[in-house]
Amino acid sequence: MVCEQKRRENRRLTCRGREGKEWGAAVIKNAIAYVLRKKTRTLIVFVILTLVLSCLYICLSIMRTSENLEQTLYQSSNSSLSITKKDADGYFEISPFAQTDQIKEITQSSPQYEGPARLTNAKAVEGEQAITRDDLTDEFKNLVSIEAGGETDKNVLFSSGTFSLKEGRGIQRGDSDALLVHEEFARKNKLKVNDEIRLEYIDSRNADRKLEERTYKIVGIFSGKKQERYTGLSSDLSENMMFADYASSQKGLGLSENQWIASKITLSCAGPEKMDEAIRKIQELPADWSQYRVDKNTSAFQEAIEAIGGVRHMIGMMTYAIMAGGVVVLSLILILWLRERIYEIGILLSIGVSKVKIVGQFLVELILISIPTSLAAFVVGSLAVRQIAGGLLGADQTASLMTNLPTGAGGVSQLLVFVQSYGVLAAVIAVSVIIASAMILIKKPKEILSQIS
Repeated sequence: MVCEQKRRENRRLTCRGREGKEWGAAVIKNAIAYVLRKKTRTLIVFVILTLVLSCLYICLSIMRTSENLEQTLYQSSNSSLSITKKDADGYFEISPFAQTDQIKEITQSSPQYEGPARLTNAKAVEGEQAITRDDLTDEFKNLVSIEAGGETDKNVLFSSGTFSLKEGRGIQRGDSDALLVHEEFARKNKLKVNDEIRLEYIDSRNADRKLEERTYKIVGIFSGKKQERYTGLSSDLSENMMFADYASSQKGLGLSENQWIASKITLSCAGPEKMDEAIRKIQELPADWSQYRVDKNTSAFQEAIEAIGGVRHMIGMMTYAIMAGGVVVLSLILILWLRERIYEIGILLSIGVSKVKIVGQFLVELILISIPTSLAAFVVGSLAVRQIAGGLLGADQTASLMTNLPTGAGGVSQLLVFVQSYGVLAAVIAVSVIIASAMILIKKPKEILSQIS
């Protein structure tokens, strides 16, 4: 008896499965026939779905890449932390801060020294100054300003465009006795890349201390004009400013490695969210913090983030507006078309086809149209994202920043964003079909059949 009941139940499930497969095949067959037969309607829906999917892809692409964009902007803005002495223009030994390299939130530590040096085989550029001094001895004439540190391409004077490299290369980590000079200084002294200059550093803490001159090799020539502070010395002028590697500046001051000094230590962090934790760990180092301060140098990054935040909010609002607009437009078009198909709906109901199956066929028809839509929307959307990114970031930044956008080389990321966009489109189609089919779902089959007559 029990075995007989199990056999009947298995036959019933088998029949239901067979009927389900047959119904699914019939729905797809009918949907394909309708889509191919109604070419004008298919074209109209194709255009609408292409526009909606393209806009969704563009919006989600920009939203998706906001974090990568923030990280790239953070790196390109050279945001950092800086340790300085509270006394203006104060020098300090860097040995108490040697352990900053062991802080995991800090990716790079770069001490910087700024001070004067005397030229021994060249002449400083002369220019007008707000202050004229007649009391200068020979020791304080023919001076240049030396800024010694890490890579010059991360120096704010170069990254901001105040100075720009004209010939050769910038100072790089690992350089020794390398020098970057201004083009006006090079022109006056008829110097070129690979020529040598001899400098005699002046110890600002003890000006009477005699130091040995040091020979430098010119590796690059730059141009530009910075905001100058006049004290009556030739080293005040931008044309007499030079960039050198940090180690050679300390050797030029005659200091052993455990005595090296700096006017500032620049610390690069892995990201803006790690800065506060890095500051907390820095201030735990065994140093007299009554004499030092730690500052964030993020003004350029914050300005860029505010602009990106505004764009992100606008894109988010546009995404919701596109979804709502897509639902409204598709629903209105489908309502009009379903009224014309009331006879077809009535026939299907009269032969026992359920409402859910009828609505399912309408849904399949739109999904079939959306498949070729995907290719067109992908091409249009990819081109549009590049154009929009170029407009937002500027031509100079686009080339370097576009590698972080989904439309760059990251094919997996690009595909993932498009799949998400298509998923949203599928949801829009489903909602539109349900809204447009409300008259079928609400009314009884007799009421629908009475409309035909």
